Order: sequence, then structure tokens, then C-alpha cells
Amino acid sequence: MTDFERSATAPATQFDRFARFYDADYREYDQDIEAIGTLAEEYGDPVIEWGAGTGRVLLPLAAAGHTVTGVDVSPELLAQARRKLEGSEFAGRVTFVEGDMRSVALPHSDYAFAFCTSNTLMHINTAVEQKEVLANVRRHLRPGGYFFLDLFNPDIPRLLEVNGLQELADQWLDPETGATVLKWSIRRIDLAEQLQETLFIYEENFPDGQVRRTLCPFTLRYWWRNEGELMLAAAGFDVEEVWGDFDANPYEGMSERLIFVARAR
Repeated sequence: MTDFERSATAPATQFDRFARFYDADYREYDQDIEAIGTLAEEYGDPVIEWGAGTGRVLLPLAAAGHTVTGVDVSPELLAQARRKLEGSEFAGRVTFVEGDMRSVALPHSDYAFAFCTSNTLMHINTAVEQKEVLANVRRHLRPGGYFFLDLFNPDIPRLLEVNGLQELADQWLDPETGATVLKWSIRRIDLAEQLQETLFIYEENFPDGQVRRTLCPFTLRYWWRNEGELMLAAAGFDVEEVWGDFDANPYEGMSERLIFVARAR
């Protein structure tokens, strides 16, 4: 049995490790917010995000006037989201729900627009469980509702190039602690199983010389275009568009992203 086969879908505690670093790590990543906001305007409310994290995308939607629900399995990530929401004038339009994307059951099944961005579905590590997520998304959408699903497009030469290497992926200064944070990444690829096993190491170097390291391991299961279209169809969706970036350019083999815009039957 390989390490990939031993790696089950990550528990909430595994994602909790990211909570202290998530917003700083994503501080310059906002390419998806405008695209999702444009679709939310087109498709209407209510809106639901699957894998809401700290509210990076969901809170701007609420600020723009949308009624939104965010689902996430990690209590620590949701705690960060709720802290950012405190005292805001749009807090009444936001609901956060702690739950597993595969099985959580919400009291409403009439959402007009659902989205799952930033590779979140890939954290579900088997095709069977990914199909469970898609079926649950469909259960919560009204007929004719839309689903936006954003994944990375597998670049096999690049995945093989970084296989087993330790890379410095990013660094920043934490203004609260004064620590310089180095983000290291190590990736291993299993081509047969379509899995990328990843380890992020957040190394905090404090002004007094102390060093603290936080290890955040996770596994991603990536898709190919045809596989995604078939899985979405089996879950009750018609794929209307496949984008290669957040500017809605058509998907091509060398596109950076693999983005599906699908309509619930």
C-alpha cells in the first residue's frame, strides 16, 4: 500500500493548521473574486460557497449586497471568517455552517448560485467522494441554478519537475508577531491515481531568534476535462462552459485553470 493509498480525506484538524497563515498566504490572490462576483450578479441569490475557508471570497460578495452561506469543515478557518465578519454592516446577510461538503444537509435547497474555488474539491481524495460532493451541491441548488467549479489544470511536466523537491514558495512579515514567515512546499505526484501529495511548512523566524515550524500536509486529487464533464453530468449538471482562466477564456491544453460553469438540471 502506497502513502497515497494510506492518505484519507483530510480531517478538520488538518485544515485547522492553515488557519493562522491562510489570509497572509492568500494576501495577493484575488483573481477569482471578480469572476465569481460577476456570476453572482447574473445568477442571483441566495449564494452558497462550498469550502468557504476564512471568507476570502464570500465576504466580498456579502459586502456587495448578496445573501450568502459558507460551508467549511474546519472550525478554525470559520472562526477566522466570523472574526472578520464581526461588526460589519452586512453580517445579517452571511451564514457560516461547519460541515463536510459530502454530507452536510442545509435547511434550504433553493440556492441560485453555488461555487467551489481555489482547488477546494481536490482536497476530497477519491473519485467516489468527489461525486458525493457534486451530488450534495446539486441537492442544494434549485433547478436551473448554476455551479462554478475552479480547479488547477494539471501540467504534467511541471508536476514531474517539482516531484520530491523542497521549494521556497513565499515569504512575508507577520505584523502582529514581527516574525518573518517562510513558506516551503514539497510535492510528490502519483500519476496513476491522479494524486499530488503536498507538504507546506510554515517557518516563523521571530526577532528574538526563535524559530517555529508548522507542518500542513494534504493530498489533492486532480481532474482532466472530460472526467470533470462526465462527473458533473452524472451528478445532475449540464456543463455550459469550460474556462481556462478567470477572464472566461475558453479552456485549452496549456491553460492555467480548469473551470466549469454548469447548470443544474
